[in-house]
Parts: sequence; structure tokens; C-alpha cells
Amino acid sequence: MRVRKLALSAVGSLALLGTVPAAQAIDIQAGDWTFTATGEINANYVYTACDNQSTPTNFGGTVAGNVVGACNVAGPVGENDISGIRTGLLPGQLVFTAATQQNGWDISGTFGLYPGIVTNDNLSPNVGPGNNVGLGTTGLDIRQVFLKFGNAEFGTVKAGRDFGLFGFDAIINDMTIPAVGVSSVAVASPGNTTLGSIGFGYIYTDTLSQINYTTPDMDGFTWTIGIIQTIDSLTAGSTIGIGETAPGFQTQFKYAWDGGFVSLNGVTLEVDGITDTRDGSTDKNRVYGADLNWKQSFGAIDILLSGYYTKGIGSVAYLFDSFDGAGNSRDSYGGLAQVTYTAGKNKFGVNYGESRLDDTGFDQDFYPNAVADNGDPVCVTGGNCLFKVNRKVTAGYYYSLTPNLTLTTEYSHAISEDHANNNIDSDNVNVGAFFTF
Repeated sequence: MRVRKLALSAVGSLALLGTVPAAQAIDIQAGDWTFTATGEINANYVYTACDNQSTPTNFGGTVAGNVVGACNVAGPVGENDISGIRTGLLPGQLVFTAATQQNGWDISGTFGLYPGIVTNDNLSPNVGPGNNVGLGTTGLDIRQVFLKFGNAEFGTVKAGRDFGLFGFDAIINDMTIPAVGVSSVAVASPGNTTLGSIGFGYIYTDTLSQINYTTPDMDGFTWTIGIIQTIDSLTAGSTIGIGETAPGFQTQFKYAWDGGFVSLNGVTLEVDGITDTRDGSTDKNRVYGADLNWKQSFGAIDILLSGYYTKGIGSVAYLFDSFDGAGNSRDSYGGLAQVTYTAGKNKFGVNYGESRLDDTGFDQDFYPNAVADNGDPVCVTGGNCLFKVNRKVTAGYYYSLTPNLTLTTEYSHAISEDHANNNIDSDNVNVGAFFTF
């Protein structure tokens, strides 16, 4: 029944099929309507060892995205190691969909609620530490509120808030999605989640206000095109977009076959009100991003290759570190390579990810105490150093204890390096459980 398919396709974040045991949606039939509920809960013990003694205390400077590195908010001042009991790459989820068929159209509406498990009151900013104290509460992150309508001949329209296209195929196929991956981000982040491979192989897809049209399936090929609400820059202390005159645009070309797919995703945004810190003038700048993904199953072995390039999208998430102080776009690029092997209830995997951010001539001149290196000024230890590369490797083991409960364990080693070649690294081990329904 197509209504059933449309209802399930609305649950974007539970497209974990192939990563963990498939969720079995709870359906309630009421006349012509199908009400569907799906959900997920996970909890992990995470131990992180952070090598932060050989690195400047202001590693990453003041640029917001730079604090999301190998050892962000690892623990109390002077402490290298920290233990935590927390949500992994995904927060908890409770997703409701109501679907029906009327006048030849399949229509549905979806609400997705995403709580974490750690207290995260009074966040300022969202990536900063909160108050993990008694009598606190965890946050409720409402990531999905959208409607869909379509049929086999027309295709499908989706309107509302949901995951974007750029970066989605990478994160949804990341083997760490039921577990932790890189754990460096503060427990008080939205949904108190970890990074997985975000910023270490791909940029976070984010949940965006959008209106999309997807063509009917043409022998495995689909094309999606849509508009999105543009986003302000999170580059702190220099260039901040404060409003937009035009929507952003996103698109996807995808071809799927039995056991695999290839996809090309693109996004572009115009950011207005970008301030040039030299004279206080403002301007606009259009940014671009694209990613290419390939996944294939060879029996028990699955291979994923994903890569991206952006001009002005930035690092880690949309418009983190995207512009320099003169309003120039920074280039960023990276990729993720992954191999998993499944034997019965046992799944083993390893992936390697790398994300890079180029600096600009203005960046090089701006750094305090700049010195010449091969004729070019670069930042030095103790300066305001922009990060250059995040890289990590994760090895994981995932055991399906039951069709709806997976036990997980991972080891991740992450390294962050800035443009002065200072580096900082961390090792984390996590064990946890991932429950779906």
C-alpha cells in the first residue's frame, strides 16, 4: 500500500536500515488513515583521553567552528580524561506520521521529537557547556515538522522542516550512527549528541525549512530540487550574515540499484549582511557545496565512499568558519571511507574520515604575531589559529542481541591540526545499547 510506504519514508532519521536492525513501526488504522509511530533510544558510556598538554590553550582561537575538534570541552581545566554517560551520534527519537490517500493523492504529515539523556539547561551558545546539575532537565529538539503529497505519476512534494540533502547520504550511512564515533562535542550540545564523523569526513546535513519536489522513480533514478530557508553565518567575532533576500536551493541526483546507490547532492545559499571588519561595510556572498556518495554491498561486505567540496559552507556545520574577516569565502573539502562486514548478528566496521578548511590571504595577515613561512605569513603558537584539518579513524563492533536491540562498542582516534601545524588528539572508547521500535 503506497500510503504505508509514504508514511515510513517520512521518518528520515530512522533510515537506519542496514545500519541497525530495522525499526518495526507501530501502526494504528482508523478508517482511511494510518497513524504510525517509530522511535529510538540509545545510551553510551564514553571514556575520552585527551592530549591537551602540548597544545596552546587557545587552540582554534575565537572562530566558533574551531572548538569542534578532537578535544572540545573534554573535562575540567587541567584534566586530560573524562567519563560520560550520554546519547551518541543520534539523540533519542519519537516520530509520528499520519497518512492517507485522497482523490488519488498520497498525503502525510510528520512530527519528529528528539530528546537527549543528559541535562542541558541554559545553553549559550548551543555548542557551549550547560548545567549538568541536580533538578535539571534534558532538551527536546524538534527536528521534523513536514507534510508530503504525491503519487506514482506526479512524484512527491515535501514542505516543512526536515533533514537537508547535502551531507545526508554520508551521515545516514555512517556506521557510527547507532553509537558515538568522535565524542568531543560538549554534552550540552543540542540533543547532547556526539559527532560521529561530523567535521571528520562530512558536514552536518542539518534540519532545514524547505520545499522540495522529487520525480517519480524512473528505473532507479530520481531527481530532487527544492528551496530552503537560508542560514546566518556562525563565524564569531568577524563576519555574520544578518538576513537574506533570496532562498537557498538544494538538489539531488540519485541512482539506486539492488545493493547500492550513487548520489550527487548540491546546495547554494546567499548570505547577506556580511561585515568587513576593516571598515565596517557590509556585503552579500553566495556559497556553494556539493557531495558525491557511493555505496555497494558485496554479500556480507558493504563499502561506502563519500566526498565533498564547498566554497563558503565552512566546516562541521552550515556556515561555521565560512568567511574570513573581510567577507571572503573559505574553501573546505573532505571525505569518508568505510568498510563493514556482517556475519549473522555480528557487524564489524572501520571508517576513516578527514575534513579540511583552507585559510585566505586575509586570514594569514590577520593572525597575531604572524611569521613568514616559505614567504607566506602564518599564525604561530599562541595566535588566533584557524583549524586546518580534522582526521579520525573509528573501529566498531555492533551485535544484534534482538531484532530491535543492538549492543555497540567503538574505539576512535581523532586529530585536529591548525594552520600553524599545532595539533591535538584524543582517543575514546564507548560501549552502549541502541533500541528501536
